[in-house]
Amino acid sequence: MSTDTTGDLFEEIDLTPSPQLLEALGDIPYKPWQCLAELIDNSFDDFLTDPDRSEAQEVWITLPKPTDDDPIVGLLDNGRGMSPEMLQSALKAGYSGKRRYGSLGLFGMGFNIATARLGHHTEVRTTRAGDPDWLIVEIDLRRLAQNDSFRTPLRREPKRDVSDHGTEVIVRRLRTEIAEDLKKANRHASVRADLGRVYSYLLRGENPIPGVPDGPMAGRGFRLKVNGKTVSPRLPCVWSASRTVTKEGREIAAVRSVDIALASALACMKCGHWQSPDLALDRCAECDGDDMQLRERRIHGWFGVQRYLDESDYGIDFLRNGRKIRIGDRSLFSWENPNDGTQVPEYPVDIPATQGRIVGEVHLDHVPVGYQKTDFNRESRDWRHAVFALRGEGPMRPKKAKTLGYALNASPLGEIFKGYQENRPGAGCLIPGNGSTAIHETARDWGAKFHSGKHPEFLSDEIWYQAVLAHDDNRGNGGATTRPTGNGGADGPSLTGRTGLTPLGGAPAGSSDQTGTAPTPTPISTPEPEPVETEEQRFERYRTDARQIFDLTGEVTLPRLGRKAVTVYETSAPLLDDRERPVPSLARLGKGVNLEVFVYGEHLVFREYGRDPRDYALMEIAQTLHAFEPDGQKVTAVAAEVTRQFPDQRVTESALRDRAGSVLGRVRELMTPIVVPMANELWEAVPEVVRLRAERDAGRADASLDWPTVVKDGAFVAHLDAAGIAAVVRMRPAAFLDGAVFTTSWSGWSDTAVKDRQVAQTVRPLEVVSEFLTDPGAKTRLELSLARITFDMLEQSVAGPV
Repeated sequence: MSTDTTGDLFEEIDLTPSPQLLEALGDIPYKPWQCLAELIDNSFDDFLTDPDRSEAQEVWITLPKPTDDDPIVGLLDNGRGMSPEMLQSALKAGYSGKRRYGSLGLFGMGFNIATARLGHHTEVRTTRAGDPDWLIVEIDLRRLAQNDSFRTPLRREPKRDVSDHGTEVIVRRLRTEIAEDLKKANRHASVRADLGRVYSYLLRGENPIPGVPDGPMAGRGFRLKVNGKTVSPRLPCVWSASRTVTKEGREIAAVRSVDIALASALACMKCGHWQSPDLALDRCAECDGDDMQLRERRIHGWFGVQRYLDESDYGIDFLRNGRKIRIGDRSLFSWENPNDGTQVPEYPVDIPATQGRIVGEVHLDHVPVGYQKTDFNRESRDWRHAVFALRGEGPMRPKKAKTLGYALNASPLGEIFKGYQENRPGAGCLIPGNGSTAIHETARDWGAKFHSGKHPEFLSDEIWYQAVLAHDDNRGNGGATTRPTGNGGADGPSLTGRTGLTPLGGAPAGSSDQTGTAPTPTPISTPEPEPVETEEQRFERYRTDARQIFDLTGEVTLPRLGRKAVTVYETSAPLLDDRERPVPSLARLGKGVNLEVFVYGEHLVFREYGRDPRDYALMEIAQTLHAFEPDGQKVTAVAAEVTRQFPDQRVTESALRDRAGSVLGRVRELMTPIVVPMANELWEAVPEVVRLRAERDAGRADASLDWPTVVKDGAFVAHLDAAGIAAVVRMRPAAFLDGAVFTTSWSGWSDTAVKDRQVAQTVRPLEVVSEFLTDPGAKTRLELSLARITFDMLEQSVAGPV
């Protein structure tokens, strides 16, 4: 019993928690990788504050193997180690021996939750360079509970090498469910993958991706191994910063750095709380701590464009002190209406199959996170301000922003959205294609190779970019192969070959000169024998006059017949087999598993019979694999299996609907600036049924639209369906043909009947597309094939690259 200064008597109550509290912490549902991350955070915190980086900073993790009778989980780092005082503070439950400002971990509570979740007995060993001993502490949760005490002895063990330094944590008597989980097949690989994703920034070195500036992508180069295998950082598979698209006359790069300076504030070095220096507080308003320091704050990182689209693999990663807290977050892709708090999705709503490709990494070191480090405090002022700074105040969609009275969104994310929200194959949107449609499946397959780290040829974006260029090249030639012109031939570029004149004004051989003097007869020489072309030279000639068909390039693996790395070329040089007989296609096995396939695009079977060169390429692949068939299976069955390995070749209803959405989006984009000056007049002239369908579509897309304003501004074009577009073109062909939207010529014809036919040829594919999209019934194979041909015709008639 005590007496205070006023003389009142009072009693004290011992609030020391029961040791059973530590074991109860183990019931918090942390996943194994989260437990490991709590321990790794402490090591990386030490690395981040270590000014001496003369040696590689490494962490080694040990996980149980299936054959272990006494499984353990261990962590060893080569950090600076701890003194006895630091160790005591670090292990005390609920105590942070480190300052929370600028730290990944919270050694006290995070350490206890992680180790208690893993097992019942933890041993910590630590030493500093120059110290004579290892300091060793054992935390036996069950013994502590039995003794009802938090006290545990500190042992010292002499070091063999006084220069040793670091900390080791070993957890024994693992919880049964944890041990069984970590012993599962491929579990170590999944743990490495999780850690590689969470610590991507800290694990990667400088300039990890060719073509992307060091600044936003460069990491810290820490090393992490799990059971001897290196944890590889999951690198962002983004286009190079040098790749651009042009929107409204401006080039928009595929990577945009973010560096937003915020006002400096007072950081509480104890709890990490920020507060304004204008408040002139001596102590922290959150924890009453007295260690307040003025610190700079900023939001930094990058936004970029992934080389492939995916239904789930996209979004923004948010980091705090280098560790990813949110991965693939898409909250910035919606706009919150301040009037009613509703969320309006903006991306990827305009892209078929709702697949996205905008990604990014943003560091928010000043925004508080939850104790499990799985999310930021989204109600905090700092988070809401970051959202405003990164994606702007108003909608990112220009028409939506204008309709609601907001200025054009020029935020960092708004700029990337503006350039890359669309999904049209070709250089206009940086989407790989095959000349008629996008090759999303193939691009994703290449992305998988990039992430595997086993295919260095996919590290740069060159193969994706070549597929982008090949699409436009094929489109620009009406689907025909681009053929380089040879030098010196009758059709070649040399002056002699094209005009019959010599380059210097001399006379061609066999003709009189300008003085009328007969030319001196040229001695007839015996011609040199034609050199025999080798097989290697022949195939090199095929490659020289070829374009690569990227959507058929990749691995083909059949269970019984092995694996082939296939490269397909469409060549303009006639193909000959080994006996010099003309053939439409050829296959050639190379070194290892490489297989080259050539198809002659000008062969009669393609030109006159409408066959697709891709089908013949697939037959060549199947024929090659069929040679290894041990069970006598028909080659057509093998061909079917090979075909199924290229999902981009599907002619399914859903694939065709995606394709229709892409080409109609392009048509609407070209029509919009033409419609704006005559919006009211055109709207009044279109049939009532077209107006009703457009209005219904707008209502479904955005219930808050001001429809009269949309009509007045000409933005109703975005809601015209295929039949509506056809109706508008019929009404005003002079505005939309002759290359304005469609390549069909119109104004140059004087005969009215010819003009009418030109219009009919343009709008008929649109009407067929409309019938296809509005017919809910199942389609037959022939109907799908007809739709595909119609889409080909429509795409061929749209002006510019599609």
